[in-house]
Amino acid sequence: MQQAKNWTVATISLIFFLLLGAILYFTVRPSIISVEPLGIAEQDIRSPITVEDRVATERLKQEVTNGVGSQFSLRKEFADQQIAKVEQLFAAFDQTDEETELADIKNRLNSTEANGVLADEELNSLLEASEDTRQTVEDVTVTALQQVMDDRIETSNEAVAAARDRAAAIIDQSPLSFEFRAISKTLSDELIVPNYVFDSEATRQKEQEAVDAVDPVIIQEGQLLVSQGEVVTREIYRKLELSGAIDPNRSLAPLFGSFLLSALLTGGFLFMLIRSKIKDLLLSPKILVTVYGLLLLQLGIFFGVGYIGVDFTTYAYILAPTAFVVLLLRILIDERVALASAFITMIAGSVVVTFGQSTNFMTLVYVATGSFLAVFLVEPKIQRKRLFLSGVLLGFVNIIMVIALLLLRNVQVSWEMAMYLSGFAVISALLSIVLTFGFLPFLEPWFGVLSSGRLVELMSPTHPLLRKLLMEAPGTYHHSMMVANLAESACEAIGADGLLARVASYYHDLGKTERPLHFIENQQGGGNPHDRLTPEESADIIMAHPYDGADLLRRYKLPKEIIDIAEQHHGTSLLKYFYVKAKEDPDKEVLESRFRYPGPKPQSREAAVVMIVDSIEAAVRSQKQPTPEKIRMLVRTIIRDKLADGQFEECELTTKEIWRVGESACETLTGLFHERIEYPELKKEGELHANHLER
Repeated sequence: MQQAKNWTVATISLIFFLLLGAILYFTVRPSIISVEPLGIAEQDIRSPITVEDRVATERLKQEVTNGVGSQFSLRKEFADQQIAKVEQLFAAFDQTDEETELADIKNRLNSTEANGVLADEELNSLLEASEDTRQTVEDVTVTALQQVMDDRIETSNEAVAAARDRAAAIIDQSPLSFEFRAISKTLSDELIVPNYVFDSEATRQKEQEAVDAVDPVIIQEGQLLVSQGEVVTREIYRKLELSGAIDPNRSLAPLFGSFLLSALLTGGFLFMLIRSKIKDLLLSPKILVTVYGLLLLQLGIFFGVGYIGVDFTTYAYILAPTAFVVLLLRILIDERVALASAFITMIAGSVVVTFGQSTNFMTLVYVATGSFLAVFLVEPKIQRKRLFLSGVLLGFVNIIMVIALLLLRNVQVSWEMAMYLSGFAVISALLSIVLTFGFLPFLEPWFGVLSSGRLVELMSPTHPLLRKLLMEAPGTYHHSMMVANLAESACEAIGADGLLARVASYYHDLGKTERPLHFIENQQGGGNPHDRLTPEESADIIMAHPYDGADLLRRYKLPKEIIDIAEQHHGTSLLKYFYVKAKEDPDKEVLESRFRYPGPKPQSREAAVVMIVDSIEAAVRSQKQPTPEKIRMLVRTIIRDKLADGQFEECELTTKEIWRVGESACETLTGLFHERIEYPELKKEGELHANHLER
């Protein structure tokens, strides 16, 4: 049996996995496009992915490289090299005398870079000159070279000529004779060379800097590549191929991605269900199908919002009812399942609602906020008014979130934009609440949740079981109505479910209809059947009524919560009257357990309240003239006995709340049994009428 159930759960989950994957894929799948080079585009074509256009990037890099141009640098070492030649030239004249000939000087210069710089006549003039004159010529030439070549000399003939003229001007200012100034000018003319020359290393570095500054050419997802009616040039066709817009195999990656994400979400959700405390309920086929169906319905709504809004605004996702299913599952099941559904809504919903466009940070955060906030806004059995207030709060948070996300992304927000996006956020919250209100009445019975509407139906006096109680046990019916008033007031005083306590009180003693005359409230002054029974027989009849009532309620398919209260409203209390009566026989051993209700003890706060007020109402009704003080003392006694007997050990009712229930019962009973004015009997009708007018 368990294996068959496991297979059923696996099959249902597999179907959900396939449907979820199909929805995701249908949302992101690329459309099939037919286009030829140099043809006419029949539609706007956008890139389905974000990809780098490496060809365009390399082309751009080549353009910026060409734009850099040749780089030049000032080579000051050139001056030092030329000055070194002057020094080599004049070094050849060291240690000369009258016997030194021109041939000797030329031999010395043959192995130097200064060879050939001066003609023989100029060398001979320097040879015949004095050493001081030669030193002066050397100094003047070096000074001229140094001053001129410290400045930039470009490679053009004009720049070199201008440099030589500047050197000549410097030489002309020297004290040399005309002959030796001419020699110095000849040296400067020969040795002045361009020093601002092409720098290959600087050029390469500059080109590399320019290339590094080039950002890659990116084709963004959704970028328009060609407009409808435009000629598809070869460059455009290349981009279409690069982006995969016309690749017949490009749908495989989104297909695998969609079903991979679906597997992750389905597996995670199923794991959360298995770990839930109510997994037996959740893994029942009808509940599992319903939960999966709700999630698919919400994704379908998201898909519709994205499909309709994609052509009008990029902010269509704000309209999506993000909290719809989360609210339902939080109310109907528990927090764990609601959190799991919020996770699916956040991930899958963010993809679906953008309808194939890029799922950005704003979409994800907005959907996550709405869905996860819904988990903490409501609780099981929430009142409709509080659910509406939760929707108002959700709308307010949606507005703040939208404005905050826009400001975070540094979007210029105008008043008009802020107003219509705030309207979208309010509509989203409104849709979530309206859909929740719409589905809740249909799903509450399906999930076994006792709704306020169902409780109101069960309060109707025309219900067959209440009619049965009224007709067969009228005293018990009146007692039940009194207990209902007390239980509702007491539950409201401690924050429990007053409506559930009232309705459960109507039905709690339904078992007494099996033997109504064995209960004193229905005897109406007649004989007491217990006078003819042993204490044990009487106890059996009395103690059977909670379980007879529970069986009757089950046959009529009343909610489990009401059946539980009917079964638990006496707990394991001791039937003191018949126990004491049985002990009066000294020859018989009497066990206390024989006269205790089988239980169970109250498991809920409402059941505990019904137990307390049921005992209080019966005790107060047995008194002939109950006063407020007598009622208060009686209530204290009953509560102390119940506490000492451990009847509240298995429910969440605190000691403070137990005494608050007693106070509420005192207040209600005091109002019901207040002292009344006893009017004297008037003999004459006229006097009675006059007295009525005076009052």
